[in-house]
Amino acid sequence: MWIDDGEKYALVGLQVNLEGEPPPERIAPNLRVLTDTTFDVPPEWREWLGSIRADQVEGSNLFLVSKLESTTPAVLDGENQSLQQRVRHFYAGLLLSAMFSPSHEPVMLTGARQEGVLGIRQQTDLDIPAPQIFRPYPPVVASDIRLAAQLAQQLDAMQPDAAPAHLLRLLRTLHIYVRTRAIREPLDRIHQYCRCIDGLILPAIGKTKRQFKSRTQLFIGPTRHDLMGELYDIRSNVEHLHENQYLETFEREVRLDLVAKEAIVEYIARSALARIIGDDALWAHFGNTVALEAFWSLSPDERSNIWGDPIDPLEPLADFDPEYLHDGRLGKT
Repeated sequence: MWIDDGEKYALVGLQVNLEGEPPPERIAPNLRVLTDTTFDVPPEWREWLGSIRADQVEGSNLFLVSKLESTTPAVLDGENQSLQQRVRHFYAGLLLSAMFSPSHEPVMLTGARQEGVLGIRQQTDLDIPAPQIFRPYPPVVASDIRLAAQLAQQLDAMQPDAAPAHLLRLLRTLHIYVRTRAIREPLDRIHQYCRCIDGLILPAIGKTKRQFKSRTQLFIGPTRHDLMGELYDIRSNVEHLHENQYLETFEREVRLDLVAKEAIVEYIARSALARIIGDDALWAHFGNTVALEAFWSLSPDERSNIWGDPIDPLEPLADFDPEYLHDGRLGKT
């Protein structure tokens, strides 16, 4: 049994496409990952959740867990809240490490084990991440979960009670990213992922498109200005309710281009956020507006030395094959 009598727990349960050998159960000092166990919903909670949702919870094949010994296992209190925050961070870390979509809404549970019985004190459904159109169920592998645990520990150290206002812009940008993963409309996801990038580059009013193109070369290299300009145009059109340019008439090539661009901009936002959160030396440069102003005032060479190597923004298109995307998947009715 993964939990002893007198211990409280919080967990996020997901049903995902797991592939390869699982990571070790004790993946970090305060975190565990379970892939070879089941969670039996207590009878009273099965009635509360309904049989379909209870079956989904019990069918989860990946549990992100935190637990602790407690002198008050029967009480729902601040200990449970702390455990829930840890597993929320673990889940956010997984969103940053893997482009996955579970088969149903992830569930967060917290409770305790008493006298050999594992009980639930609180249940919360989390928003389900939307699948990419051309890659709906990519695998989650051990390295993704390890990175998720590392990022969770970093997020624990970044919270406002531990590190106040100097990280709030970065945390706000992460919040936008996490919420965007659950948006169903691809155009709206492109818009919000571009906002995540805005959160990291701090473009000046009146120079937003130009700096969106120039400053992102730090993340993806200097040869992609046209691509970033096209992404910014989509962002601007969605912002100003001009989606009709893409949606009123079905044009297959236009829809395919949107699918590709959504994968690209998501990957840029996710990779940049994961690098910054995973490296506390970067917090001082991306945490807040003052820090960002100072960072973007540095010379390009200074910024590059701080940031490191750029990523390839086309990497997520390695398995993008339009031939296997029929028009219905692209929105044709």
